Amino acid sequence: MEILMPKSINDAHIGDAFNYLFRIILRMEESDDEDFVWNFKNTSFVTPFFILPLMLYRDKCGKNVSCINMSDSIRTYLDAINFYHVIMADEIVDFHGYMEAYSNKKYIPIICFPSCKPKDDIKNNILSVAENIMVRQLGIEGEIRKALSYMLAETIDNITEHSDCDKGYIFAQYYPTKKYIDICIADNGISILGSYIKAKKDGITNDVEALKNAGTGVSTKNLPEAENRGYGITTCKNMLSKGLKGKYFLLSGQAFHSMTEYETVYVGLPDNIKWDGTIVALRIPYSENSNFNFYKYIG
Repeated sequence: MEILMPKSINDAHIGDAFNYLFRIILRMEESDDEDFVWNFKNTSFVTPFFILPLMLYRDKCGKNVSCINMSDSIRTYLDAINFYHVIMADEIVDFHGYMEAYSNKKYIPIICFPSCKPKDDIKNNILSVAENIMVRQLGIEGEIRKALSYMLAETIDNITEHSDCDKGYIFAQYYPTKKYIDICIADNGISILGSYIKAKKDGITNDVEALKNAGTGVSTKNLPEAENRGYGITTCKNMLSKGLKGKYFLLSGQAFHSMTEYETVYVGLPDNIKWDGTIVALRIPYSENSNFNFYKYIG
């Protein structure tokens, strides 16, 4: 079966990337075919919020996927971000040296990092290197840098806490003329609902309820002190949407949650659409903002 890839992704609306992703997944899951061709003949622009989940689905769907009719620019871009061969960061001896090559780029490539607790030190070192490259690319300091560091740490630590899988993924690209960076963080774990069920949290029976509870500080851990981990999500959302005027998007299982300065939305997906795991999309404006106070949101 041949599937036509989108001409371009509307980068003004994060959900647009996922609408295209769901259509592709639905066609492939409803087909008995084992071989698929993704036709990029009309594609001129893609975003991290589309391409990272697309890559993860390709690698886990169990079907044979080939890509055809790419323009030179799309082919070069996908090759540069490691769409075909994901970086297993913990297998690179000199990961710091490897990432230095990206210090003058407008992106960091798709990186796979260990997300299991026994490898926390390795994960933290990998993500510290990636964060430092982003900071240098953007030329940020002060309050904005603190915010970027906090949101990355909280989002990725929550993946480690709830995903029950051994790998996580991160991909980022910034847009100098628009002055924001898009960061996509994902896993193929048990979903946020799955983590609540595993922790035997009563009263949480579907993905929408799970996202609402996660977004209001209810931890998946049966420990009083673990509630701070849940509140980290709430802090990230408020810091990004209210403080920096950015956009937050969370997809897990059969529900998604989005938050901007003006709108907070929780949506359940149709029965035939499901993401096995969790995806977090962060659009972070990085212009100097004298009105933003990092400590206002973590106090």
